[in-house]
Amino acid sequence: MRADIGTLVQDVRSGLDEAAACVDAIAGGVDAALGHLPAGAAVAGRSAVADLRRRFAEVTEHLREIVARGGDPAALRRTGAVWAVQVGGTASGVAAVSTPVISRVDDRWTGVAADAYRSSLPAQHAALLAIKATGDDVDAALTDLANALTTFWAEISVALANLVAALFAAAVSAATAVGAPTAVAFALAALGIFAAAAKSTVSALTAVATNAAARAAQLERRLSNDAAFPAGGWPRSTTALTDASVADGDDTDWHLR
Repeated sequence: MRADIGTLVQDVRSGLDEAAACVDAIAGGVDAALGHLPAGAAVAGRSAVADLRRRFAEVTEHLREIVARGGDPAALRRTGAVWAVQVGGTASGVAAVSTPVISRVDDRWTGVAADAYRSSLPAQHAALLAIKATGDDVDAALTDLANALTTFWAEISVALANLVAALFAAAVSAATAVGAPTAVAFALAALGIFAAAAKSTVSALTAVATNAAARAAQLERRLSNDAAFPAGGWPRSTTALTDASVADGDDTDWHLR
């Protein structure tokens, strides 16, 4: 069962807020502990707290921007299904009956017009198959992107939950005189682990998005391919059919069988 993207994004948004609150608690606990030390001895501790705040902002700033956009995997899958079923599926159904062997439209007429119609069927059949293939490829690209987006939020949510747990433990430690000196170092280590996981996850999503863009460009080139769509249009008969007369003496005469 696919995870609900709205729930995942909300989990990440809440996790970021909880993590920020934990960092504030760590800073508050360390500052309180440093207040009992001589001014000179507290300098290093306050520098470490400032470093923690700076590092936390660096790690979470880009993620907050991504959270604001969220994304909609369900919409991507719906759009892909439209291309696969309504576009590609329809084209496939027409292609199945658009060959000289299967088509019965020309069974009862003959002549130049009938020959022109019959000769256009292979090219139109190929064009319909090209549309079917394009619909399937669009569906595959959008589905891959939807899956990657869902995976991204699921993995970020887990990594962030681990970070919040670690920062909470550091905040509890910082509230004690014994634990305060090591709380910042513990929190920075947890941030490092989260940053590495987030970077890897973002890179994976970016790779899929980049691949989707490349596939889109390839599909656009395919649709403008003169092999299937001459001059970018629908394949037509090369015979000029100037009228629909049965027998008026011109080159387009045709007859019932």
